[in-house]
Amino acid sequence: MNLDDQMERCDVEYCKRRDFLPFKCTLCNRKFCLEHKELKEHECPFQFAERKALKCNQCNQVINYLSTQFEIDALKQHVCQKINIEKSKCPQCKITLNDLNKFYCTSCKRLVCLKHRMKDEHECDKYGKFNYCKLM
Repeated sequence: MNLDDQMERCDVEYCKRRDFLPFKCTLCNRKFCLEHKELKEHECPFQFAERKALKCNQCNQVINYLSTQFEIDALKQHVCQKINIEKSKCPQCKITLNDLNKFYCTSCKRLVCLKHRMKDEHECDKYGKFNYCKLM
């Protein structure tokens, strides 16, 4: 293993110094050596940008963005956690499933509650009430 492969170069055009542990700027996401790690040293384009925050109306999460961005763009990039989490329900009794009461049936590939975990209890697509395969 070559040591040059593990080293990264400073992103300042005139420097390009190799470093094992470069510093990453939190604003521009570029990597720099010890000499250019400060904002003014590497002339960060975001050094005068203010950090702002707004609250999402749907999931009540705080969204951080820079003053160089528009508020609408920050909201578009944000993905609400409430929208992504679909509440699954048991197909038989319509009870809301969570980590404690859900069961994954490997035959019909559905989530059911613990009460309906048996194949004849939740009308499994692959097996009938007499526990034989419908495909045969």
